[in-house]
Amino acid sequence: MTTTEKRESGTDEEVRPDVRAELPIDADTIQKAIDEVTATRLDVPPRDVIDQHTDELSEHARRLLREDYPAGQQDNPGVRAVFRALYRLLDTRLRPTPVTSDYTAWTYSRNLADATHALLDVHRRHHGP
Repeated sequence: MTTTEKRESGTDEEVRPDVRAELPIDADTIQKAIDEVTATRLDVPPRDVIDQHTDELSEHARRLLREDYPAGQQDNPGVRAVFRALYRLLDTRLRPTPVTSDYTAWTYSRNLADATHALLDVHRRHHGP
């Protein structure tokens, strides 16, 4: 098959690397990730668990931020505050580093979970469950 034939058939990922369909948002999966982080605990989880949850929540938050929301939502102060909070939390300069204390990294993860949950609620209102 020639490159032209591949391009016409749309079968060659190297020809069209930027054309990848993103799976729909799975609100239940995101909610489960949020629940794991915000569950009541008597201790701080191990650092590798905190980092794993933080990475997972960051990916969910980024996907929610990429969604299209109704035009009226941009004027909603609550929604704008959620967007600002998530953008701030996702700023790589503010993320915990290996030298950050476990408690601070855990608190960051919980704050990220809370902000992600708020945007998930907006998503559910406008896109269904």
